[in-house]
Amino acid sequence: MRTVHLDFHNSSLLENIGAQFDPESFAQRLLEARVESVTCFAKCHHGMIYYYTRLPARHPHLECDLLREQIAACHKVGIKVPIYISLGFDEEMAKLHLDWREVSAEGKLGGSTPLEAGWKKLCLNNDAYLSYVEEQIAELLSLFDVDGFFFDIVHQEECCCANCLASMEEEGYDPEISQERKAFAEKVLLRVKKRLSSFIWERKAASSVFYNAGHIAPGIRSSLKFYSHLEIESLPTGGWGYDHFPIVARYARTLDLPYLGMTGRFHKSWAEYGGYKDPSALEYECLRTIAFGASCSVGDQLLPDGRLDPIAIKLIGDTYETVAKYEPYFQGAKPTSEIGVVMPKPTEKIIDDALAGANRILGQAQYQFDLVDSRCDWSKYSVLLLPDRIELSREPAAKVAEYQQKGGKVLASYHSGLCQGEFPPGWPLEYLGESEFHPDYLMPGKEWQSLGQMPFVMHEPAAEIASESRWPAERWQPLFQRSRRHFSNHFHTPPQGPMGRPGAVCWGAGIYFAHPLFTIYRKHGSPIARKLVLAALKELLPEPLVVSNAPSTAQLLLNYQEREKRYCLHILHYVPERRSQLDLIEDPLPLVDLEIGLRISKPKRVYSLSGKVPAMEYKAGRAWIKIDKMVGRQLIVLEQ
Repeated sequence: MRTVHLDFHNSSLLENIGAQFDPESFAQRLLEARVESVTCFAKCHHGMIYYYTRLPARHPHLECDLLREQIAACHKVGIKVPIYISLGFDEEMAKLHLDWREVSAEGKLGGSTPLEAGWKKLCLNNDAYLSYVEEQIAELLSLFDVDGFFFDIVHQEECCCANCLASMEEEGYDPEISQERKAFAEKVLLRVKKRLSSFIWERKAASSVFYNAGHIAPGIRSSLKFYSHLEIESLPTGGWGYDHFPIVARYARTLDLPYLGMTGRFHKSWAEYGGYKDPSALEYECLRTIAFGASCSVGDQLLPDGRLDPIAIKLIGDTYETVAKYEPYFQGAKPTSEIGVVMPKPTEKIIDDALAGANRILGQAQYQFDLVDSRCDWSKYSVLLLPDRIELSREPAAKVAEYQQKGGKVLASYHSGLCQGEFPPGWPLEYLGESEFHPDYLMPGKEWQSLGQMPFVMHEPAAEIASESRWPAERWQPLFQRSRRHFSNHFHTPPQGPMGRPGAVCWGAGIYFAHPLFTIYRKHGSPIARKLVLAALKELLPEPLVVSNAPSTAQLLLNYQEREKRYCLHILHYVPERRSQLDLIEDPLPLVDLEIGLRISKPKRVYSLSGKVPAMEYKAGRAWIKIDKMVGRQLIVLEQ
């Protein structure tokens, strides 16, 4: 499915809304751009409605029955039209009903202040507001042939409005405790999704439904049954960054729902009139989406007068021409993952530093991996990776033990594996507390001596561990801890010598590092942190699915299509560069003399999407592919 999310937020101050809308031209331009679905607006963040409605918030300067004409024109040419409704933001209702707004624990109204240009946040624990939303849903279902609904801004803060305080008291939550308020907010979201999805599906069972919060995290599991599919909003230059989509996609693809990745055609982010992404960047973002098994969605915006931006729709169309050629090779494709990376508990950060570090280290080494939670099936993974802060409750700890008993290997670091201050039975580790030194050093042992026989600085504090098992690396202490009373040189104190504590511990079922290596790599880019992880993985997974001489900037993603009995190897080489305050892509980059070995059965046929047949030799249980030169992208197909 090739989708456009057509933003359309217009203040009541704007005139001539939809005045130049031409239904036939609108549908034809989308068709020419190979768009199969376009999300159009019923109600925007301003609370304005874009069709002839009996509700009071129709845009005062709406010049045509816009949504009706959009749906009719698109359906005529076979394009679907999911309907957008802004849920958490509604400026019109916020103005009319001050008591519908969220209230913080400090008594501040949610969203922007009276002197700011910005959105006002509504509380979703408000029956009057939700009844208003339901009234609009019912009206839309009665007026139009509805394909689906996209609800936006579906999140709830620690609201302390009168409704929330009363509900918390009634349901046994303590509103004076932040964690209690957060737990209640999650319950509110669950109720909202259940209420609205039930309302829709009772009236039209085939309607798609999605609730957007700008991110997908493990907490979504409790409400998955109220979604028809998932959409990963992730505009790399709009605040999400280039790390966000692959991290979320690696988790979303384990949830057994169809999903799509949403980027944008904007140079920066939403609502950027006259800003256009470089074609190479949009091509990369869409091809990466397909390589992760997701459908494509590109964010655009309709001009207030109802016209499509001609530069934007051409940019999207040119990209979708390429995407259409790749689609037969992603439909029904499943990842060939051999490592499961356990997701951390939610934090204030959208993406945890350790998780981002793990994603980069494994991705740069071309390992095939998923992100998993405790409810995923771990048995299909050869290695389970617990990055830095995956502390376990009793049930997940038992699941880790069961996984290892059945032959699975574990790679853990820092606090990962701890359950109430103790490591799982079978882990030859004793937790003694936190290191007094920051930073300290790590010296690789003989088996890892190829990493270098010098003490390497570790930029984050370690856990103090005792163990009688094998130490592939040992911690060294500095001469003294740098402080105002005593310091030496610019940065930190030189190493003194071994401190008698392990930096790494290896036993039959796993390897543990005392330092938070994944956080170190994310925050400091330390090469030794990556090398240590890869040395450990070489022991735990000596024959990975994919090996290559490709540089760490290349992305190799191997999928399998069961129906077609073929492997599809996606090779991407577009490198984001910090050219301003943004990471930008402007050029696809070449790769030469590539050699890639896939641990699969011998293929019956090998070909590439470019039409050139790559050289292939099968030896030692691997299909070795040789590519003389490629630029930016290549897809290798290996039929079984």
